[in-house]
Amino acid sequence: MRLQREAYFDELLDGMSTAGYTLAELLDYVFNPATKLKSDWRWRGFFSHRPVVERIFGYWTSARYPERSRTTVHEWAAQLVAATAAAEAQSITSSGILKKSKKVVDEQFFLNYNLAGLTATLRKLAPTSFGVFDAFSATARRGRVVSAAGSRKKEILRGSAALTLLRGASQYNNYAQAVHSAYLAATGASRQHFAVFGALGSSIGYTSIISSGNTGTTPHHENKKKKKARAPGLLATLSNACMQTTRSIASSGLFAVVYDNINMMVRVAEQVLGRKSAQENGTCATLIPLHGTNPEDLLTATLDESVLNAAHLRIDNLLLTDEEAAFHTENMVHTILRVIVRHGGDGFKKWQGDLDAMQPASSEVIDVHKTPIHPLPSMEIDENSITGNIEVVEAINASLGLDAADPEYIKYIKIIAGDQLTIARQRSILAVRLGHESGPHSWRNIVLMPGLFHAKIADCHGLLETHFGKPNAGTRSPGSLGFHNTVLDRLPITLTSLPPFRTCRDLIMVSLYARILHCLLLVSGKDSLEAYASSVNSWTTIVDHANTIYKSYTDTDLVQELREQRVPDERKRDADAKAAGKGKKKADTPLPHVKKGDMVFENAILFLRDALLTREFTDAVKAGDSGRVVLMLRFWVFSYRGSGRSKYAHEMLHLLHNLTCVWTRELRRVIIHNWLLNPTGKVNSFVEIDLVQEHLNFWIKKIYKADGDGHSWDWLALISPCVDILRSLATRIHTDLGARQGSKHTIPNLDKDIATLMASLDEHGVYSLQEGRVLDDDEKPVADILSTGLAALTHGGSITPLAEFNQQFDILRDRRRLTPVADLMALLDSASDTLDSMSDTLASASDALAASSAAAPAGTPTNDEDLDGDAPESDEEELGLDEDLFLASPTLTRFDAGDVALDMDGDGGDEFELDGDDAEGSGDDYESSGEDSDDN
Repeated sequence: MRLQREAYFDELLDGMSTAGYTLAELLDYVFNPATKLKSDWRWRGFFSHRPVVERIFGYWTSARYPERSRTTVHEWAAQLVAATAAAEAQSITSSGILKKSKKVVDEQFFLNYNLAGLTATLRKLAPTSFGVFDAFSATARRGRVVSAAGSRKKEILRGSAALTLLRGASQYNNYAQAVHSAYLAATGASRQHFAVFGALGSSIGYTSIISSGNTGTTPHHENKKKKKARAPGLLATLSNACMQTTRSIASSGLFAVVYDNINMMVRVAEQVLGRKSAQENGTCATLIPLHGTNPEDLLTATLDESVLNAAHLRIDNLLLTDEEAAFHTENMVHTILRVIVRHGGDGFKKWQGDLDAMQPASSEVIDVHKTPIHPLPSMEIDENSITGNIEVVEAINASLGLDAADPEYIKYIKIIAGDQLTIARQRSILAVRLGHESGPHSWRNIVLMPGLFHAKIADCHGLLETHFGKPNAGTRSPGSLGFHNTVLDRLPITLTSLPPFRTCRDLIMVSLYARILHCLLLVSGKDSLEAYASSVNSWTTIVDHANTIYKSYTDTDLVQELREQRVPDERKRDADAKAAGKGKKKADTPLPHVKKGDMVFENAILFLRDALLTREFTDAVKAGDSGRVVLMLRFWVFSYRGSGRSKYAHEMLHLLHNLTCVWTRELRRVIIHNWLLNPTGKVNSFVEIDLVQEHLNFWIKKIYKADGDGHSWDWLALISPCVDILRSLATRIHTDLGARQGSKHTIPNLDKDIATLMASLDEHGVYSLQEGRVLDDDEKPVADILSTGLAALTHGGSITPLAEFNQQFDILRDRRRLTPVADLMALLDSASDTLDSMSDTLASASDALAASSAAAPAGTPTNDEDLDGDAPESDEEELGLDEDLFLASPTLTRFDAGDVALDMDGDGGDEFELDGDDAEGSGDDYESSGEDSDDN
């Protein structure tokens, strides 16, 4: 059959040759679409036989054919593929999916960008082109199995190549390049980076990113060309879109604003006249939508009524009830259990489920949700004065499009959050304006929400100073933080030159972990954690041991008993020394300690109690449990005063009074459900509202500010609203491309540190009572800051701090009752038959004002003093306020990303992060001033 067919074909070809026809002419006739054939030779006779057709194409391109023949086929095929690819590129361009000009540049413009998804879309629209890309990027070892990650990486490479080439097809195919350029800006790239990546087709021009836009200018000289108008750049457009979203939220009235000062060192490479490095001070603010809030919860009239009817703050409002004390004990025991399971080693990991199931919770846990963050334009306003704070609020209102003259403005409460000094200055404005100014100028609709991050810094500062010990005592004070810092071979800490917050916090935490695990071995009688973990097969046993640790090694009653043993001998010692020293110059040598009790053991017990409170506060914040947070604040109101943080102690009185006596139930719920934010929307990822502002300030200062001639507050005002979006974009790209190599602080490996401290605690018997053990004569035992603070609050000279606080509250309440003179003058234009009643009102107002002035604390101005006194020298003096209240105090600094990390334990949700070397900030680049977190 085959031979017969071949003979027929040979005869046919011979006939064509005899007739003078070629095979090319035959094929041209058959496959010419214009030729009308009697039979379907094209499809049925040729293309339906696909294997045969492909074999023929293979013949034409095989090495057995002459090179000229192969070249002809190759050139035709290449032209066909090129034409197809060009058509695909034109189709993609016409669709507009890559055109930035066809999209609305807003938050979703960046956050919806997904390179893998975009690549999949392009593959569908350009299958031929991607077929070439597939072959071009195929590995030489075709039989090798490629992992899913490797396959995804190659697909990203093909998509990136396609996006670059499509930018060449049309300059308007620049959506991906625009997003990539925003990413470069988000990670602090220089102008040179934009130029390099722009030349590679991966980004758009630097000016197209940062330009603020202009309408063109007419030149001053006729020979100069008119300056070309330029549209706003990508960041300016994004900034406007972000502010439009923010103003929309502000128009609802359901928002809080947090602000903080930002201090930047603007460096100039070469100093000339008029140009030098200098520090500039300004303010950054952020709007936070209120979670779970209705307008009816924020009525100013309801707040007025609540304030006027509020009871005084009593000591019973600060002390725990029996039920609260039991809940507190449960929390403390669970804090000990958390440390045991998380830091005890691998043998304890199996109990994680039991630990989570046992977690105590109050009735005021914030439900997990993602908190939207809306930074506002940076302001060239120094908030380190009272008038500066007024200007900040006015600037915020202007940027949000809020009209203070609108009756709706004063009708609803405005919540302001910040650090202690910010809140103190705002409260001073309220004190001066109430009863004197009318409408929104009275500040009566302002509610102050303290930042708990700065409160945590103040607590760590007080804890460090209280338990640091004598720096050179060595093994004579083996339970002090100073000795533990030496044992761990860490950089020395000098209390006169305060270290960064993260350094102090980490030292306190690792010391706490080692002490708890050491005490676990003491109560169990085991030699090591491994032996304990292998011997315990019941969660109940671990819980019992945790209870024993809490009862035995945080027992302040035992501390008091041990110290009382020394009291009689100390009194006799002091009396003898006084009698012996009569008529003599007082000696500088301290008196020797009475060798009773155990000072090392006493100090160790107090540290464990105080550090557990700090750890519980941190965990309560992360869990979003406001009930547990408030419980800790009721301890801190005493510990602040006992450790010398008097300003924060006073601030806690205001906060706890508001929570227990002043605010309505609805307003209280609004505050405690919004003073903690969750930027990631994940479980165990809540953070303090002022920490979010500090975090944003860090990025603005370290990444987005320009140096030299490029620095301006206009630029900072433009870039600030974009910070959250840019950081989210950077995080998303890092995640999508598998390149998250920033400075996120994961859980450090503390095993060696903990083991070293446990060995030291055991060697020196820190938690073993040794009768007669004393410290050096010039080192005093650690104070019980809770008892000391309680005594200082409720005892005093002519008036106690608590009574003085209530007096000041009464003064503010009386001023809230007053009708401002401006409002009274407006009423004088009414009908004459109301004059009599107006006289009575004026008289009562004068009486109330006189009574208020008589009861006012020293430094509060009276009307006569305002009129006749000397001209004020400062804003504070002008308002008649004590300047000492607003002086910045030493505090723990924040130098780099670790000091403002949203998750300092590494066991919460994701956070914003820096890349590479940018994570390490210097003190000049980022150092929060002492006023950011005033402690005293």
